[in-house]
Amino acid sequence: MAIHKRKTIPQKGSKILCQDDVQYRWIAYATQKGTEVRIVYNEAIDGQMLIAQVPKVFDLRWLEEIIDYGHNNGWQPTIAADMLVIRKSKDSYRIITDE
Repeated sequence: MAIHKRKTIPQKGSKILCQDDVQYRWIAYATQKGTEVRIVYNEAIDGQMLIAQVPKVFDLRWLEEIIDYGHNNGWQPTIAADMLVIRKSKDSYRIITDE
């Protein structure tokens, strides 16, 4: 899994998403290569962050897919850990590693 220095999600400008009775805080940033979506568990201050690299035109419907993919591939938002970074391909996602 990718190892990256922990970043925080600001309260201002971020949004809340409730999925399966769990609240997540998320924010999207424009980058040179597309959009970077950062997601954390809203109740855990130092929980693991999920970062998704997606196309420049971000579709809000992808948020639930990103969260589900993260959970199915080792994302533990309630535990302090290095960020999990994934990238959207045409029809799926894949984990980005430093290798």
